[in-house]
Amino acid sequence: MYNMRYIWSISLVAAMGGLLFGYDWVVIGGAKPFYEEYFHLASAFQIGWAMSSALVGCLLGSVVFFGRII
Repeated sequence: MYNMRYIWSISLVAAMGGLLFGYDWVVIGGAKPFYEEYFHLASAFQIGWAMSSALVGCLLGSVVFFGRII
C-alpha cells in the first residue's frame, strides 16, 4: 500500500535536518563571544541580527534550492 522505503527516507532526512539545525545553533552560540568582539557588536539589535542571520540564510537557501527543482 505505502512505499515504506520512501517513508523512512523522508523521515530520516527530516530528522537529520532537525539534528543539524540544532547543532548549528550550538555552534553559533559557542562562537557568539568571539564574533561579537571581532565585529564590534554592541547593541542588542546587532547581536540579535547576527544570531538570526543563520535562520535567514537557511530560508533563502531553501527557497533558492526549491526554485531550482521546480
